[in-house]
Amino acid sequence: MSIFTSLLQKTSSVKNVCILFLASHFILLSMMVFTFPVINNQIGTKAFDLQTFGYSVPIAETIVNNLNPQTTQLYLFPQLTLLDLFYPFLLALFLSSLLFRFVNIHSKLGTLMVIIPFLAMIFDYSENICIILMISKSIEISKSFVLLSSSFTVLKSTLTSIAWLALLIYAIKWLIFIIKEKNNEQTPIKSKLH
Repeated sequence: MSIFTSLLQKTSSVKNVCILFLASHFILLSMMVFTFPVINNQIGTKAFDLQTFGYSVPIAETIVNNLNPQTTQLYLFPQLTLLDLFYPFLLALFLSSLLFRFVNIHSKLGTLMVIIPFLAMIFDYSENICIILMISKSIEISKSFVLLSSSFTVLKSTLTSIAWLALLIYAIKWLIFIIKEKNNEQTPIKSKLH
């Protein structure tokens, strides 16, 4: 845990948090503007990665069957093996670094909060491996495999949402604390004036 804490101490400066935000969201924007529209248009539905609440065997089969060789290649590279290789890591590091600024890292809850984005990253990578196996037709699309892949997608989405929600809650708590501190500083001045 000390190596992880040391990493977050280095990446949690305002400058580094801003760099991580810009880098992760530049990649996200690239995916949303360039790769996903082409993939989604070809398959006639959302790509596996964007099926937030998971997918069934018929949906998985539809996606795989509707992919032509060019779109499959685009999905494999740069989408899955370049963009979606860097994005989960940069997003996890951004969220954890920013949460690190707000939480008490020595409490169980604080430790859990900074780990959650990296758990989401692990599930994202697991999802990507499953998608690669399905779209490259390296594995038969079975009920159990689709359930596994879909579960990774749902867990990735859920944990990422929890991390963003926690960040919002801690940011609001921090703002309330700052406002109270400013009010406390101004109160003695006002009483002296009267």
